[in-house]
Amino acid sequence: MGIMKNQFQIIQAFFPHANEVTIEPIVGGLINTTFSVQIQNAQQCKKYILQQINTAVFQNPKTIQANITTVSNYLKSNKYPHPVLELCHTVEGETETVYDGVTWRLFKQIENSYTINVVQNPEQAFAVGVFFGHFHTFLNGIELQQIQAVLPHFLDTKSRLDAFQLALQSANSTRLIEADEPIQWMVKHLDLPLKWIQLQEQKELPVRLIHADPKISNVLFDTLTHQPKAIIDWDTLMLGTILYDYGDMIRSYTNTKPEDDPDPEGIFNADLYRALTDGFLSETRTFLTKVELENVSYAPQVIVYIQAIRFLTDYLNGDVYYQCSYPEQNLNRTKNQINLLKNILKV
Repeated sequence: MGIMKNQFQIIQAFFPHANEVTIEPIVGGLINTTFSVQIQNAQQCKKYILQQINTAVFQNPKTIQANITTVSNYLKSNKYPHPVLELCHTVEGETETVYDGVTWRLFKQIENSYTINVVQNPEQAFAVGVFFGHFHTFLNGIELQQIQAVLPHFLDTKSRLDAFQLALQSANSTRLIEADEPIQWMVKHLDLPLKWIQLQEQKELPVRLIHADPKISNVLFDTLTHQPKAIIDWDTLMLGTILYDYGDMIRSYTNTKPEDDPDPEGIFNADLYRALTDGFLSETRTFLTKVELENVSYAPQVIVYIQAIRFLTDYLNGDVYYQCSYPEQNLNRTKNQINLLKNILKV
């Protein structure tokens, strides 16, 4: 059967008559634990994604499930031309099941697709910029009151800075010593996000529905055409500024190294920066406001800085948020982001 008994029982909550089931882990996610599932019956073989929801991060799974369902239905009803996430239902009609205190869900798998961790060339960056811009063009018409808050302070830049200060006070001495150089750099540049905080507080940036985690590994590519096929990982769908998504795409796509590679040499690709920006704006420029357009180049600086501070804060707190495969991984992620930011500041 290829799976443990408890996983088989989880799958049977969705498909009680499933017998021939295989499951393989999907590595790389920082928050949720994910598996590829194949269910074989006499007629056909169907593929799914089984995922354990990290309730330490997403404390109300029903909220994220509701948002995914709302957006999926909206996009399909408005003839969005690309695959969307589709949740499976249990025999009780729920989109999740709890087994031994752990919450699980099952998606229909978007087949004939793959993910990447590093953008290969400017043409690919441009294509993904267009693809995400197209996604945002469709999302732009949704009624925002339908979207429920999943991480209320996720986009609160000031709270990220406050959490960093608290971590500096409570961290153990060993980690403070190990992280001394990144800490000093981050403290020296604490003024970088102040304009961003002001824009937030004065509500100068329009509130839109955003993805909030648009890193390159959350884009599926078609196995035949190698073009963008679908956007995945909708857990963080939330209301905020579209500049966050753009800035995080720059953060993810222009970084030529794995996110935990602390080597500064050759980390930034300016050609990818320009191509991604051109692609994204080709789809979004028609509805972006003057203030949004004025802060396009500023957004990546803030987003990378805040991501560095999040990795560093988690390292100082003992790695309680991001999954780590070795003790220094969050620290190396911090160094990686600082190296990237140093290059972006020169653009």
